[in-house]
Amino acid sequence: MLKKRGERLRQAREGLGLSVEEAAAAFGAAYSTYAAHENGTTAYTLNAAIEYAKRYKVSLDWLVHGGADGPGGRQGQTPEAALRSALIAYGVDSEDLPAIFKAVKGFVAETDVEQSRRDRPRDQSELASRPRAKSP
Repeated sequence: MLKKRGERLRQAREGLGLSVEEAAAAFGAAYSTYAAHENGTTAYTLNAAIEYAKRYKVSLDWLVHGGADGPGGRQGQTPEAALRSALIAYGVDSEDLPAIFKAVKGFVAETDVEQSRRDRPRDQSELASRPRAKSP
C-alpha cells in the first residue's frame, strides 16, 4: 500500500514538472524524507498528505488510496468528503466520523466567532483612544 501511495505522490509531482529536489525544498522537507515518501519506504502523515494534495492540485482521496481526481483530474470532491476518505484510510472507524465532524464544525464555529471579536473594536472608548493620522 505504501508503494502505491508513493507512486501516486510521484505522479502528482511529475504532473507539475518538479524534480524530487525541488519538491522537497518546496515542502521544507529533507530530500531523504520526501524521497522516502515517494519510494514507499516511509508513510506520510495525514497533515503531509493534505499539504501534498493541496499543492499538487489532486484530491486527497486519490493521493491516499487511489480514488478519483488524480493529476489533471477535476477537483469535484468536497472538503468534507476528502477528509472523510482520508480519516477512513488512516484507520478511523466510520462509526466515529459523525462525532469527529461535529467536533470539527464546533471548533470552526468557535474560531470564526473569536476572529470576528478580534476584528471589531470592543467599544467606542477603544475607537476614541486610537491615535489619528495628522492632516498635512
